[in-house]
Amino acid sequence: MDAVIVSDVHCDGPASPTQAAFLRFLATRPAETVVLGGDVFHAFAAPRRRPFSAYAPVIEALSTFSVVVVPGNHDWLLPAFLAEHSARVPVGPHGAIGARVELTLGGLRARVAHGDEVDPNPRYRAFHAGLRSRAFASALDALGETGAWKLMHRLAGPLGDGHSDPKLVSAQRGLAGGWISDGVELVVLGHTHVPSCERMGAGTFLNPGDWVRHRTYGVVHGREVELRRFEG
Repeated sequence: MDAVIVSDVHCDGPASPTQAAFLRFLATRPAETVVLGGDVFHAFAAPRRRPFSAYAPVIEALSTFSVVVVPGNHDWLLPAFLAEHSARVPVGPHGAIGARVELTLGGLRARVAHGDEVDPNPRYRAFHAGLRSRAFASALDALGETGAWKLMHRLAGPLGDGHSDPKLVSAQRGLAGGWISDGVELVVLGHTHVPSCERMGAGTFLNPGDWVRHRTYGVVHGREVELRRFEG
């Protein structure tokens, strides 16, 4: 196969079932290219803009693949960090990390984003803008890893089944349909934790789902796209 696509794994340290399952999945060598659709980690931001040491086994496992990554609302620093290790990341104006990436997967023109851009809630947008600020980064530096881990988990909230807001799911389908009308052949959006793979006109809309409940992922082989479940 040409690539596997995962989103919303929410790895959360050595005791995390999602992290253990994801490591087992990566150990199967499912494809040469792994596309990360955001929220691979539950609380990525740490002092000095590095990953928490609890996530080191996943970072090491990913380093053996060709990686494409977009930022999620939980791990917005992940693309910048993995870019230091040759991962492909979206680049916006002035070299800043963007919210989506366009590339060819198999034989398909693909566009990948985390999917939370459809959320119009001003509180949500303001909260996450604050988390990405320099002031917040400085606060994490001052706390150190232990303090930052506790703070990030208070802010990230518990690992539940994730989002299932039908309005967001509908908005994502509308966004995907618009992109497909513009000529994109594969649209990938996560965030809602609702796994799906459906034909829409001349293209395909894939939500890889999550690993908190479903442990699903997408597979691209040539021009074929499939949703699968990891049973390991």
